[in-house]
Amino acid sequence: MKKFIALLFVLLAFNSCGESDASSDDMVSEDHDKNDDKTEIYEAPRVLSYVTYISQQSVTLNGFIDYSNIFFQESDAYNVGFIFRSGDENDSSNDQVITLEGEVPYFNGTYNFDHNIDSLEPNTTYYYSAFTKNGSSEKDNWKSFTTSEIPCDHVQDNYYSVSGEWRNATVEITDPLCCSDGNVGFRFGRWPDIYEINFNEQDNGYPKTGQYFGVDYEFDITNIQRELVRSTNQVLMPETDSTPETELFVNNDGKTITIIFCNTTLRNGDVLNGKVSVEIP
Repeated sequence: MKKFIALLFVLLAFNSCGESDASSDDMVSEDHDKNDDKTEIYEAPRVLSYVTYISQQSVTLNGFIDYSNIFFQESDAYNVGFIFRSGDENDSSNDQVITLEGEVPYFNGTYNFDHNIDSLEPNTTYYYSAFTKNGSSEKDNWKSFTTSEIPCDHVQDNYYSVSGEWRNATVEITDPLCCSDGNVGFRFGRWPDIYEINFNEQDNGYPKTGQYFGVDYEFDITNIQRELVRSTNQVLMPETDSTPETELFVNNDGKTITIIFCNTTLRNGDVLNGKVSVEIP
């Protein structure tokens, strides 16, 4: 009888140890699964959203990441893309999610990415955000833009008015002296009313078709703004002529640049109308 009781205790003890081991194995497996799901080492990068080349029917969405002062000791990568929304800014039911192919490695420096959107409506506001994603970590930066209006219709080329006084024009392409003045300009007029219209375009190109808005005094080239303001539909008329209320239109057909004035108001109160053009060299 004593031997039977002793054997019973041994069997119970063995069974108890077996249940403990099985439970421990399940926890290890569960933790391993969780680690497999969490693949990111670093958080998704902070991203800035902005648009370039806004026209009546198209736009280029841009994302910008600045890791110029950060060094990474481990290898990791993230995904980037855009969310594009029309209609109500708070209605996500018609969101267009654009995930760009490939992963971006974490590295010391800056990174830009972009995507073109077409078939838009003139003079219409849209909403968008660049995004970054690494595992469960996501970042975005919502902004809005309005497509260009349809410009007024002036029939005669190289004919413009200054506050109602009509004049003929001969246009020349100029090379601004400094980066804060943009990369390309157009000059016309007669003394004392000589007008220079400068643009700040990517890759030192020419302005594309669209509506442009004036800046005060010079283009902002401080810090990362040097890149972020290029091709953002800004125009500068030096000698303090332009203000944020100064608006004009550009038509670039690949051969000719045409600048169209539709009640374009300058700082001194002068109002320009008409259009001037020059062939692209």
